[in-house]
Amino acid sequence: VSISMNFSTTRRGEYGLTAMLYLSRPNGNDLSQIHEIAQHCGLPEPFLGQILRLLVRAGLVHSKKGVGGGFTLARKPEEISFLEVLEALEGPVAVNRCQSPVEQCQEAGRCSMEFIWARAQESLLKVLRESTLADAYCAGHFPFAARSSLEETAAAIENPSAAQ
Repeated sequence: VSISMNFSTTRRGEYGLTAMLYLSRPNGNDLSQIHEIAQHCGLPEPFLGQILRLLVRAGLVHSKKGVGGGFTLARKPEEISFLEVLEALEGPVAVNRCQSPVEQCQEAGRCSMEFIWARAQESLLKVLRESTLADAYCAGHFPFAARSSLEETAAAIENPSAAQ
């Protein structure tokens, strides 16, 4: 039996966290329009629209329709955890099928690895629960820095002699 052993997020989760980080910037109290978020973060606008609707439904984002409308965080960045965002977009987070509250492991209660996976699950959830949008905010890095400055920084790192 082949079981995926990797915790990974989907594009929905990654894009959602990216958009949430964009909304958490210091002037994030201002309403941001979907095309602004999509363009700045390099995200596909139609998919971003679906993601933002899920985040609004989960109570993590507020939206205002009409002229001058847009999106803003429902709470302060330090009050929104990575776990909340991922669960709103992807459902329960699990290190593998064995620890999933959605799937039933056929060997539950009889598996010698169950204890290890349970510990890994606890650790993963703890990190995601304790990590907030504010923790990940860094003004000089994506999605806050303009793409051109990021590309220049990456080029300078790859080829230090060209930057001098």
